[in-house]
Amino acid sequence: MTPEVAIIIVIWNGRQDTIECLESLADDTYPNKRLIVVDNGSSDDSVASIRDRFPEATVIENHANLGFTGGNNVGIREAVAKGADYVYLLNNDTTVEPEALGMLVAAAEKEPHFGLLSPVMHYFDPPREIWFAGSQIKLGTGLVIHDNSRQPERTEAPYEVPWVSGCAILMRASLARKLEGFDDRYYLTFEDVDLSLRVRQEGLAVVTVPAARIYHKGGKSGKRISGIGYYYVVRNKLLLVQKHCGAGYLPAAFRIVGSHLWDLVRDRREMKVRLRYLRSTFDAVWDHLFRHYGAYRSASVKTWI
Repeated sequence: MTPEVAIIIVIWNGRQDTIECLESLADDTYPNKRLIVVDNGSSDDSVASIRDRFPEATVIENHANLGFTGGNNVGIREAVAKGADYVYLLNNDTTVEPEALGMLVAAAEKEPHFGLLSPVMHYFDPPREIWFAGSQIKLGTGLVIHDNSRQPERTEAPYEVPWVSGCAILMRASLARKLEGFDDRYYLTFEDVDLSLRVRQEGLAVVTVPAARIYHKGGKSGKRISGIGYYYVVRNKLLLVQKHCGAGYLPAAFRIVGSHLWDLVRDRREMKVRLRYLRSTFDAVWDHLFRHYGAYRSASVKTWI
């Protein structure tokens, strides 16, 4: 029997991107799938439009922004409760090739030790350029980056990478249940790196599947909150190294904070912008030290956006 895949898409406004994503999924050839759209308190007409145009989708309304982590975890719990075999976490600002999901499932079914599987992700424009095909991580310095030095052909076998992007992740529902999805403390950014590391601690592989391809519009949701994104980067890097660096946590934390402060010293933008980012760094360190995670408490202050 073909495994059932629950495709989970978290939205926060962005109606047109979501519709384009769902339209591309309508051409997907995988035979046993269902859609779960989790709305994080959108203020546009996203929910009404999706229900009208895609009645087959299950739409869950959170009525509040639970972040990327919380929204996906709501979808994961729904998928597990309804008996899905796999969950496929997919950003709403993507479009997919018709065979991509089938390629991911085929790779997972062939290799049970694959814990997380990612397609190769191209930029939506220009579509030939790769956005994600691999990664690097050096926890001791806080280095966590995409590494696209490998430009895989579609015919290549899946290969291991240190972590995969939360933009598109396939995983077994049983594993998602065991790990309880994302760590909600992250709220936004580095939750995918943390999940990848936890999967590897289970003795499973984190892989990219070159035969599967999708297209990413480049983080439009992140651009809408770019003024507070810096805060999440600093705070969540500190949480990441605390969880996974062991005795090397303190040296890594000092390097992370020092690196961000040095970047601000070299920053050539006007002083008020640099001071805003300095405040973000201070807030990030403070909140990490006092275990204030989840949504940034100052995110509703307009001067910070």
